[in-house]
Amino acid sequence: MHLVRPLLAKLSGGCLVHGDVIVIVVVGSGLVAVSAAHQLLDAGHEVSLTTAHAEFGFPHGGCGLWNTDLLPWPLATLEEAVAAASGSLVTCRSQWLVKRLVHLFTAAGGRTSTRVRLKRNAGVWVSVGTGTLPLDDIRHIIIADQDVAEPASSDGAALFTFVSPVQWYGAVVTNRTPMNFEHAGVRADGSIEAWTKNQHDLATVQRTSLETLQMVWEDEDHALDAARCVQRAHEAVEDFLMSNGLATA
Repeated sequence: MHLVRPLLAKLSGGCLVHGDVIVIVVVGSGLVAVSAAHQLLDAGHEVSLTTAHAEFGFPHGGCGLWNTDLLPWPLATLEEAVAAASGSLVTCRSQWLVKRLVHLFTAAGGRTSTRVRLKRNAGVWVSVGTGTLPLDDIRHIIIADQDVAEPASSDGAALFTFVSPVQWYGAVVTNRTPMNFEHAGVRADGSIEAWTKNQHDLATVQRTSLETLQMVWEDEDHALDAARCVQRAHEAVEDFLMSNGLATA
């Protein structure tokens, strides 16, 4: 990433540039958004992470299954996200994983704001929500809500789009629930998180369901995985930094 920075001053386009620093707002409340914001911050830019939700991480329908064969676990301990590991599979409360990553983002110098919607009005950015965000320096807004949809939209450019979107259905069930899901893991509290592309599969665990989840993702050939969501966000940001364009999946 450090090799990219000298190139950015030449590739600034419509972004505001302070030296080789681009002021960027990332919109989203899930893993994709906070991962993209981290990546941009690490590249040396001023980054604000915003969402129209009341808080980051909640409500969150994203996947809590993390494959360490794809990416290392991003927190110092499993306890930070109420997680448990079995081989290369970590099963966590995705809401707490997002919150901990947002904490790390702000500790590294990133800014956050909730209840914010950003709209372009006669060439000027305005905030529609009740949250606050400095608007004078905004020149580029990236919508990174591909894993967790915003309750109300902001203007901006999508971090990436799906070629073949796939609807996934998830459930969190009590620890003694008999089940036959290939894509499932046990959390630290003993509850089980399971995902399927067939919504009818969840009927078998309906009586002991603690939470139901839904998420759109791509790639029919791979199981839904939180690490893959973060990996895709990193790839899209690298494409953006190198080309000043936005990645298309």
